[in-house]
Formats: sequence, structure tokens, C-alpha cells
Amino acid sequence: MHLPFSTFALQININRSLIFLFLILITGCSKDDDEVAQPQDEFYKDALTSASIQQLSGVWAIYEVAFEGKSANVAATYEECGRDFFQFTATNTYRDYYYTSSYQCEKEVQDLNYDLEKGVVTLHNDWGASEEMVITGLTSDKLVFKMKMDIDDDPDLEVLIFVARRYSPPNDLDLYSYTFGSEITDENRNEIKFTWQAYNGFYKFDRYEIYRSDSGCSKANATLVASIKESSKTFFIDENPPVAEEICYYLKIFNEKGLIGESELITFFTEDLRPVEVEFVKVEMQNAEVKLEWAAFEGKYFSHYEIRVRNYKGGTGYGYQEYPVAVIEDKEITSYVDKTPPRLKDPVYAIYAYDIFGNVNTEFYAEKNAWELNWTHPEVVNLEMIEFAVPAPNSSEIFFYGRTEAGEYQLIKYNYGDHTVSATASKPPQASTGVQMQVHSTQNETELFFAQGNALAVYNAADLSYKYTLKLNNAPFFYDFAYLGDNIYGFTDNETLYTFKRSGNSMEFIAKKSHFTTHYGNTDYHLLPLKNREILVGHYREPKSYKFTINAGGEISGGELVNIPITSRWQKKTLYSPDQNYVINLQDNKLFSTLTWSEQGFFETPQFPTGISRDGNLILGSNNDPTENITNESFHEKKVKIYNLTTSKVTTVAAKGYPHLLFENHLGQIISISSGFKREDLKSATPKPDIFVEVIGF
Repeated sequence: MHLPFSTFALQININRSLIFLFLILITGCSKDDDEVAQPQDEFYKDALTSASIQQLSGVWAIYEVAFEGKSANVAATYEECGRDFFQFTATNTYRDYYYTSSYQCEKEVQDLNYDLEKGVVTLHNDWGASEEMVITGLTSDKLVFKMKMDIDDDPDLEVLIFVARRYSPPNDLDLYSYTFGSEITDENRNEIKFTWQAYNGFYKFDRYEIYRSDSGCSKANATLVASIKESSKTFFIDENPPVAEEICYYLKIFNEKGLIGESELITFFTEDLRPVEVEFVKVEMQNAEVKLEWAAFEGKYFSHYEIRVRNYKGGTGYGYQEYPVAVIEDKEITSYVDKTPPRLKDPVYAIYAYDIFGNVNTEFYAEKNAWELNWTHPEVVNLEMIEFAVPAPNSSEIFFYGRTEAGEYQLIKYNYGDHTVSATASKPPQASTGVQMQVHSTQNETELFFAQGNALAVYNAADLSYKYTLKLNNAPFFYDFAYLGDNIYGFTDNETLYTFKRSGNSMEFIAKKSHFTTHYGNTDYHLLPLKNREILVGHYREPKSYKFTINAGGEISGGELVNIPITSRWQKKTLYSPDQNYVINLQDNKLFSTLTWSEQGFFETPQFPTGISRDGNLILGSNNDPTENITNESFHEKKVKIYNLTTSKVTTVAAKGYPHLLFENHLGQIISISSGFKREDLKSATPKPDIFVEVIGF
């Protein structure tokens, strides 16, 4: 009962409308100012001293109010909601229910304690405030009581009489089912969780029921998956959901009178889940193998662990890649040994947990689940990119010119038999160049030549000790050079072929002859020496090449155009086989005869050839496109393609890495300069060094 005019702080609740109605009835009948107040004991007069808590217990609603002999009926505040009501419990709790709005029949509930002594009910709160009700009549269905209230402007309290009757409130309105919905936060993204507003009705709570539709999102095929008996438990977590992209749920709420209401079907999209992260405990090398240990997965819906290896620890950048190492489906297994560690400097291992819906616990670029191993595979060359690579003619070695992680360029000789650097240039080249370095057995010794402006830096090929620089006097900056034997060297710029004769550490000009008259805005002019002292001069944009003859003295003759294009560029090159008498154009996979100077044939595989065998019968390469932008999804494979010109058959051979440059060495072995991770080519930048040399089992 809501008493808005009560002088006491408890504000015991008697319906507002009954007071207003009563005041209307007594308009003009207020007390005379000279009327003598009733003594205090008059308030307790007629108290029903025999009233007991057992008789009082139950639910009541006020139907009448009286003052000074006049009475009025009390209507419901909101007809659609029913009457305000109050309850006395057998455990001395007074509970007041009063509606505050007709919208969804919103109500408030006030709990107080009460004592009953000699017909007087004392209501009080925890702070010591109290209010009294004097019972003057009490039967099984009727309660009459008095209370003091202030209903006018004078300071005295008036005594009002109230008549209440037993009351059965209507069943609670469904104020709860519409609050049913999924909850996804950063803390619980690994579980299917639904929440709702707790039942706060008058009647005794019975249960919440959760139903799930596994397919079709229909109540017709939904099944009961949970029954919750505690009204305060207002959440549900599905511990054993079906594997589906969408799962539908709905809620039913029951009290002692039956079903209050049920929610609409709510769809949960399982792609929104994220499993709990898994972290490594330890990653270490043991006997050339990598042992990994991690903390067990503690989330829900576990499917499997996946161990991957990548070239970044955290974040991402150009060349980021990550590849699977192992899948483990037992949640209790928390260790793994990688018996074939990646050919990569300081590899990064990452572990992921997947749920049954295919969701992974973290983004691939995260750092939390990763461990960078301070170890480098012994076969990896300590260069992050290689500008030039030239095989040694008579040993298991390759000359590399490339850049280290520190940004320094080095010229080294690498022994791929024992995976060591056998020599490092005592004086590295001082200027960059687009002219391929070359190794030749000259009349002096086996030497390495490195273009430097309009000069050649000369190194002893045995130990890469710097010897001297061969300067070209009275010659322009050249775009390519060739050693023609007998200490004769050829050079070309964009319009002229030059020849020089070497004498020790000096070069003597011999002859020159013009070739192309159309000049291009680049330096891609190339020389291709042939047998019989012939040489081709070409450019990748020219459909034909100039053929010259240079005699033992360096004199130049000829100069006719032949139907052989030279398409050598930074990605592709043109090779010559003196045994097979062909020039192979690796730009468009065509062969040209050096006997008829015409196209001889073409091949489809390998799609991207990079070398030929010593006798010219085998064309070596792969189907990995060097122009493709590298990602995890790039179509690159660890396979070598070998085309046999005699049989026209292609052989595919598995490789340890991604092949980039292939050749046949002095032992007849097919050698590949490969990378542990995908890269466009040997010149492209990568996050970590991963280049190595392998023997292809062919």
C-alpha cells in the first residue's frame, strides 16, 4: 500500500488514487480549528489484540478508505494492471507492491520488517524508522486497520481507516523474454552465451528453459537444452553445441502459475567466436630438432592445435609468410618435435587453437602466441638477398654478391658441399651495377670480374683477393661485357661494340663497330658470345640481334641482323648451348638455331626456366612466377621442372625449398639456389635470410 502523504520517511505505500478520491468526498468537511485533538490513546482504541501473524499472513489489497464516518471505494491505479497490493509473510517480512506505470505494468517492490503485538503492527526498516498500523478487524478474507496520515495543511496527523481484502494478483506480465540475447565481449568470445533479465514477479519462480534449433532456425524442431531452477541465474552457456554456422535459441520463463512468456528465436553466428589463446611455455633446439611445449587449451569447443612457422614474430610487413608444421587433435598433448626445422634465420614458431567451427584463437599477425628461436639452419646463406650468383666452373662453389641483414653488400664464395663460406672479398665492389659479374679462366688464372663504372674490378677466384681494376681508356660507360678468349674482351653501350686486349692490369683499345641506331632509356643491352668467334648484340625490345665476328686479334667484322632476339633482363636471360647449337630465350621459352638463325621450337614447361644442363639437352626451371606478389596464398611450390629436349618429356622433382636458379655442376649434379620461404626471386627483399643451395635428386 502506497502512502504518498505519510509523514514518515518509510513512505509505506497506499494507492495514491484512494487518497485523492477520499479528499474529494470530504471536501468542505475539514476539521474545525477549535476542535480538540483526540488523546494519543484513542489511536490504539479497539485494537484487535487477538490478531496473530498466522491470520495476518497473505496478500491483501485495499478496497475502501474512511475518515470521520465517511467512506469511499478504492479503484485500481491502472485497470489493465490490477490493484496495488501488499503482503505479510510468516517470517515477519512486509512486502509492498505498487505500479508506477501502465506501460508493461511497471511496478516497484518495497520490503520492510514488521512486528505484531496486541493488534498493533509496527513496520520498520534497517535504519530504525517505523510506522504503525492498528488492526481493528481481521477475518479470513478481510482486514480493517487504522493509520495516521497528514491529509491537510495543519501539523496534526489524521487517522484513516482502511478496509483490505484477500487478493490474488494476476499472473506476471512477460517483462523478461524480450531481454533474452547473446553476449559477446572480449572476456567471453570463446563461448556461446545468452543472458536475460532476472524474474522479479510476485509469484514463486519455477524455472527458465532454453531451447535450441540446430537447423532451420525453427521452434518446431527446437529441443530443450537447459532448465534453470535459480531465478538469479540469468545466463546460459552452451557447452555442447552442434557444428553449424548459425544456431538459434529461445527462452521460456515459468512461475508457479505456469508459462509467463517466451522469447523470439535468436540467431547466434558461430563465426563470431574466438577460442582462448594458447601460449608457448618453451621452444628450444635439441639435437638439430626443435622441441616445442605449450600450455594446454582452456576454452570451449576445442578442435585442434596448429603449429606454424613464420618469418615475423609480431605484426606484419612485406614478405610476411606463415606455413603449417603440424596439426594436433588431442587437447591434452602439449608438446611437439619439429624434425625438419625451416631453412630460415631465427624462425618464429606460432601456435593456434581452432574450435569446432573453424575459428582460430588469434590473428596470424599476433605476437603473443609466437616464439622466435635464436637459431639458423646451417644450410642458410647469411645474405637476405643476392644480386649476382655465378657457379664456379670446376668446384662445388658459387660466387655470391648480395646484401646482409645489416645492409652491407658482400662478395663471397660459398661452398654448398659443406655449407660454409670459403672466401670473402678482401675489398668489396665500391659501386653497384646492373652488369652481371662473370668468372673466367683467363691466361692469367681463374678470375672474377665485377663491373665498376667504365672499368672491371678483378679478383682472384680462388680466395677473392682483390687484384686490380682494368680501366677502359677512351671508352664510354658500358652496359655489358664478354670475355672472348686470348685476352680479348668485348664491351657494348647503346650504339657501339668495342674490343680491348688485356695486358696484365691494363686494357688496350682495338676496335669498335656500331650496332643499333634506336636508343632506349635503359641499359638492357647484352652480349652473347657464340662459338667460332661470333658474338650477338641484342636488346630485349629489339626483335633481332646484330651478329659480329671478332678474330684472335680483336678486330671486328660483320654486323648483320639475325632473327634471334636477346631478351636478357633483371628477371630473365638468354642462354647459349654450343653443343646443341641453340640460343634459348628464357623470356618466352623459345629456342633459336645458331646454324639457320631461325626459330627452332618452344616449350611450355618449365614455365619459368632459369638454366640449362652443360650439354644443353635439359632445360631447368620451375612453374613459380617471379613477377607474382608474394603472400601465403601465392602459387609457388617446392618443385623443379626439367624438360628433356630429346624426349620432349618433363620430369618433376621435389625440392627442399623454392627453386630460383638452377644449373648443372662439374659433377653432373643438378643444383638449385633455393629459398626456405616464398620470394619473387633472389634479388627480392625478405624479412629474414632464407637462401640456401641444394642438390636436386634427378
